[in-house]
Amino acid sequence: ARHTLRLCRAESCKSMGAEGLAAQLREHLSLDDHGTSADGRISLRPVYCLGACVCSPALELDGELHARLTPERLRQLVNGCLEDGAC
Repeated sequence: ARHTLRLCRAESCKSMGAEGLAAQLREHLSLDDHGTSADGRISLRPVYCLGACVCSPALELDGELHARLTPERLRQLVNGCLEDGAC
């Protein structure tokens, strides 16, 4: 895949909404955990911890950490990847 999303699923991120963000990703991209979008652009990889507990929920997109993630910000990041814009 061109882009890899690593969504933290540890306790701190879960308590701050990571499960809802994971569901949003699965629905938006029509895939499951450890899946790749049909067009091959985005892969979803759940991880246990990204070390950003103090500012959870967090995900890593192509090696760049994004913290205090909201559903709106997640949508922007994913849409940027789908449009091949800057993620």
